Amino acid sequence: MKKNDVLLIFTIGVVIVLTFIGFNAFAPEGDVVNVIIDGDQYGTFPLNKDQIVDINGTNTLEILDHTARMIHANCPDQLCIYQLPIDENGESIICLPNKMILEVVGDKNSEYDAIAQ
Repeated sequence: MKKNDVLLIFTIGVVIVLTFIGFNAFAPEGDVVNVIIDGDQYGTFPLNKDQIVDINGTNTLEILDHTARMIHANCPDQLCIYQLPIDENGESIICLPNKMILEVVGDKNSEYDAIAQ
């Protein structure tokens, strides 16, 4: 590999990393977390109010510091508990055995129109 090839690969890598950081730095935070069980809406909880929510006795949702995370689940794999807290629009935590989805949703009156959403 020539010196110019290494320089080109390094430059492309730096551009990719900076692009990724830029998109994540300006991602809008969500306002509420929707809890969906087996395709049906279970509840909507604001992210600006710290609380612990028992969900059907199978899972426990914790909302703390404008983030949401699963802190208890009675499923065998416990994968939903090990997910990072979510706080940005479109982020989700899924518990497959309990057919549950936690999804962060933003304000309906955001700056985007229906087409952009």
